Parts: sequence; structure tokens; C-alpha cells
Amino acid sequence: MILRLLALAGALLAVAPAGAAAAAKRKADPNLWATINICDPASQPGAAGVRVSIPHERRSPHQWARIQVQFFDFRARRWKRVRIGGDGGWARLGAGRGVVQGGTTFTFTPPAAGQRLLLRGRVDVQWRRRTRIVDRARLRTNGGHGDRSDPSLRVSRATCLIRR
Repeated sequence: MILRLLALAGALLAVAPAGAAAAAKRKADPNLWATINICDPASQPGAAGVRVSIPHERRSPHQWARIQVQFFDFRARRWKRVRIGGDGGWARLGAGRGVVQGGTTFTFTPPAAGQRLLLRGRVDVQWRRRTRIVDRARLRTNGGHGDRSDPSLRVSRATCLIRR
């Protein structure tokens, strides 16, 4: 019995670094990111847009994303999920042939005068082969992905502050 437990523990230790290495590789991929690309423009008061980039995987699994918005609760001092109107649902963005981008714009009632609303995006990404999930990642929005030549990426921020 003890030998079986030792063998199982050894097997688990051998697998753990490989899984950690795969996760680190995925997070280091420069084509896997999410960003706030719309933040309360004059033409869309109260709007916050989240854009995501998803690289392809081996053997061409389809790329899926679920974009959600979180708000910062200043009293509780933590991020919370926007329960109504803050979930874009699952959407297939690509067929696995290359890097794909997609996004969702959420519109909120602007806060009252003197108040503020701080938002960020949370994106769950899945690579699926038919109905089977072959890989996944969870992202939070960050900045640094702006591209002046791309109208949908002129803004790239980690958060969106809406204040009146």
C-alpha cells in the first residue's frame, strides 16, 4: 500500500511541473490578451468595450470566448461581477486557422454626479474540438495592446473609469 502511495505521489509530482509549464507558456503567448478598448466615449456615454485576442492551437481547435464585466466595489474594496447586462455569453470567434480577435461592448447607466464606476473585463477562453474542450485560459483586461491603425484598438486599458 505504501509503495502504491509513493508511486502515485511521484506520478503527480512528475505531472504537476508539465501542467505548470504549459500554463506559463500559454500566459506568455503575446497573441493571448484582453483589453478595454472603449471607455465612456462622448458618442456612447456609459459604454465599456472589451476586446480579446486568441491564438490558434495545434490541430486547429475552434476558439471560443466568454466576455464578462466586473465592477470595483469601493466599500468592500474588491471586484464583483456585474450580474445584469455584464455577460456577453459564449461565442465562437475562430476556426483555429490563426489568431482571431473579437469583442463586446457593454453599456451602463452613467453614475450620478460626483460618483464613479470602475470596470474591467474578465474573459474565459476555450479551444474546442467539436464539443470537447482541449485547452482553456482566464484573462483579465490589461493595457498595452493599442494600435492606431486599427479603429477597434485605438484605446487599450486595463480598466475603464466612468465618472460624472
